[in-house]
Amino acid sequence: MQTNQRKKILYIMGIDWHWIYQRPQIIAEYLCRDFDVIVAYPVKVWDRNIRKTANQETTIQHLRLWTFPFQRKSKIVGKCSDKYICRALRICYEYDYIYIDYPTYINYIPEDYQGLIIYDCIDDYGQMCSHQYGYQKVISSEKILLERSNIILATSQRLVRKLNKQTSKKIMLVRNAMHFDKLHNIKKAEVKNQYKVGYIGTIARWFDIDLIIESAKKYSLLTYHLIGPCIGFARIECGQISYDGIVEHSELYEYIQDYDCLIMPFIVNEIVRAVDPVKLYEYIAFGKCIVSVYYEELEYFKQYVYFYTTQDEYDSLMENLIQKGFPPKYNMRQQRRFLIENSWEERYKQILEAITLKEETYKEAEG
Repeated sequence: MQTNQRKKILYIMGIDWHWIYQRPQIIAEYLCRDFDVIVAYPVKVWDRNIRKTANQETTIQHLRLWTFPFQRKSKIVGKCSDKYICRALRICYEYDYIYIDYPTYINYIPEDYQGLIIYDCIDDYGQMCSHQYGYQKVISSEKILLERSNIILATSQRLVRKLNKQTSKKIMLVRNAMHFDKLHNIKKAEVKNQYKVGYIGTIARWFDIDLIIESAKKYSLLTYHLIGPCIGFARIECGQISYDGIVEHSELYEYIQDYDCLIMPFIVNEIVRAVDPVKLYEYIAFGKCIVSVYYEELEYFKQYVYFYTTQDEYDSLMENLIQKGFPPKYNMRQQRRFLIENSWEERYKQILEAITLKEETYKEAEG
């Protein structure tokens, strides 16, 4: 391994770099401060709208791992795809560290790779699989990845507990965080004749659209604005519900500046229970009144978020907030303290410390 120059990290992501800007891209950018980084990520070969990264490619190298039609349904296509990825990732020998955030990629890393492997467990991946074959592959891959990993990170307490049942290795809790350069003032409560309620994020099967429809029917002075991509989700036509599509991250606050409330109306299932939601950090940064469904992992946010568990509780809560003009649950001092303690800067310090400590341990063993 190299000693007199910057160490090199191969970061293998489970999402396309150009998908919604989130934890993998943010961590890769922070790693560039101290390491030479190349990111490898899946891209659909039929995607003709591949965008060039303007500034990141000057500091982060990009390796696109093309995915092919029917590779999960056809054994022949699947084997060809596996051979292609194995060949593409043979560059791993050139890197001191491999950072992986999706389990199946461990199958493409040669057994004789001598560097350190870092596993960042972001979701309960098995629960996200829609068919048995995919589930079994993810579960078996995660078992191998845990055995081979030198550093294991997890984004939530639930994931820590889950991984602790599978390995005796230390699992390090590294929650998500807030990545805005600017904190916004707390919105003052204001009783009005009409209120804007917003949701920012992916709209998929875990989004509780029925809750929103019932609320819109009951309270005509509420209009709901859904910002983000729809995935496998049939849009419901309702005059009080607006599907606003994807908004650039840098333009989000300007877009929602006059919103009275931001919500996280998820259907609580095994996937959701393991999530440390980035959007709640962002909502707090925006200084808005925040309403969310409750599950255990969200105890972390209890001083900042109004919770509900049922439709009746949601309706009752919204009625109360309407009468008060949607006051945020927190003040500016609380907001500032929370976001300083939960910045990506602080999360990166945790990760860098873990890497440095493991490197020192290896040096002592070699010495």
